[in-house]
Amino acid sequence: MRARAARAGAVLTMSAIMTAGLGLLATPASAQESGLTFYSGTFATRVANVPAPTGACTALPPTADSHVGWSGFRDVTFYQTPDCSGQATGVGTLRTYEAGRWTSFRAV
Repeated sequence: MRARAARAGAVLTMSAIMTAGLGLLATPASAQESGLTFYSGTFATRVANVPAPTGACTALPPTADSHVGWSGFRDVTFYQTPDCSGQATGVGTLRTYEAGRWTSFRAV
């Protein structure tokens, strides 16, 4: 009896996992991330999204510790000053870093 119940539980669990996975695969492309997205917790929690690059100096979210350039970006440059002056550090479009290390960025 216990074996049958355990087997049934395992089947239900796998069914739920498969249903969730197929739902993600069926998500339309328009619902996917675009632009540049900043995360905290090493890609765990989305903290900001920049939909299109402008090259303007922008404040970096203070809790951000990772980012992904989903589309429309060639490079992201970080600065330790709020006005994008001083030393520029090119970080690319996929990166992790220590939160609070930089305070502003430009994306092109």
